[in-house]
Amino acid sequence: MEKAESTSWLQGLYQRILESCKHKSAPYLLGLLSFTESFCFIIPPEVMMLPMCYADRKRAFRFAAITTITSVLGAIAGYYMGSFLWEQVQPFLFKWIPGFAKNFDKVGELYKENAVAALFVAAFTPIPFKVFTVTAGVYSASIGIATLVGTSLVGRGARYFIMCGIVYFFGEKAQEIIEKHFKYATIAIMILAIAGFALLKLRH
Repeated sequence: MEKAESTSWLQGLYQRILESCKHKSAPYLLGLLSFTESFCFIIPPEVMMLPMCYADRKRAFRFAAITTITSVLGAIAGYYMGSFLWEQVQPFLFKWIPGFAKNFDKVGELYKENAVAALFVAAFTPIPFKVFTVTAGVYSASIGIATLVGTSLVGRGARYFIMCGIVYFFGEKAQEIIEKHFKYATIAIMILAIAGFALLKLRH
């Protein structure tokens, strides 16, 4: 029953986010969604960003910029949350964020092996970014704030600008292109990152 209620709540929230895409304050709401998704919220900003791009293709790159910048700001918030408030936020994150408790230790090990590659994969692919940003703060000895900001900016920027660029140039066909081909792009990035991990281990 509890799971069903949780699912119903998320579906309702999802619908409200979609409806807000048409509101004049939508860019601000998009920024808020992108910011919070980087450290605690579970609905990705693409849910709002892409419908906004479909509705106003000329502003697609503006929406990509808003999403990228606020996502990186959220990553910084997550980093400092992990650095200074970990004991206070851990119970909430482990209980309410899917996959956080399960992947926390794994992400920490990835940071010890190659922080930049691990963070870039998380920033570009559908892997829950919040797990990596908060965990980066916990493992701040392995990854500094400058690395987090730079890598997040490149990874998040590439992801959102590619998506919005597809909408800008392809219009009605964009949704089909993103759904079919962007998945393969993220898989390719993950394969390259894994290969990079392997090469680094061999060199050491």
